[in-house]
Amino acid sequence: MKAALILILISLAMPLGAKDPTANDVTVAIAAITDSAICNVAAFLNSPPLELPGSILHFRTNESLPNLLTFQNSDIGTYLAVFMKTRQPNPSFFASLLNSARGPLNDIAIQYLTVHQWEVGHAVLKGAMVTQWGEGASLSGLMASVVTSGKIPPITVVTDVTVQGRRVSTPVRVEGTFMLHSDEEGYFAVKPLALKINGEEKGV
Repeated sequence: MKAALILILISLAMPLGAKDPTANDVTVAIAAITDSAICNVAAFLNSPPLELPGSILHFRTNESLPNLLTFQNSDIGTYLAVFMKTRQPNPSFFASLLNSARGPLNDIAIQYLTVHQWEVGHAVLKGAMVTQWGEGASLSGLMASVVTSGKIPPITVVTDVTVQGRRVSTPVRVEGTFMLHSDEEGYFAVKPLALKINGEEKGV
């Protein structure tokens, strides 16, 4: 009788439906968050800026670069359609150059979204992401760097975002620090600096 009572108390103390995320859940959640960061930077640098559903950029007074990005049920599967609208069918060489100038990171965003095959409902984000652009960084300087060299200066993002959807078996909360940068070969890359999954520290 006592043993049965103890089991009942333990079961009541455990959250219903709570379970540890799998390795695949963690991989998907991190990919969704970092892809979303890349896409939001690309959307911000587009002229005029693009609006990604459920994502809001926040700015400090008198600063041209956002310091905070918030997600409210932001479905990464809806992003691709936004970027594809910036493309022209069968563009000429000069039209391609103009498109690149208007949205210098749009092709990178499209590449990440298509390679990871995000669909509506796959990953929905809630939470916030702090952006750190480096001392003295400005929108004009960032645009000049991207347009002239095709590279971006390192951008650090500090996240506290929960991902849920069809591609994860349970909600995954990612508290972490990531650096977005161009690697030595000029390719866009994401480097994790610190990571905590559902409150548990993870090695990077």
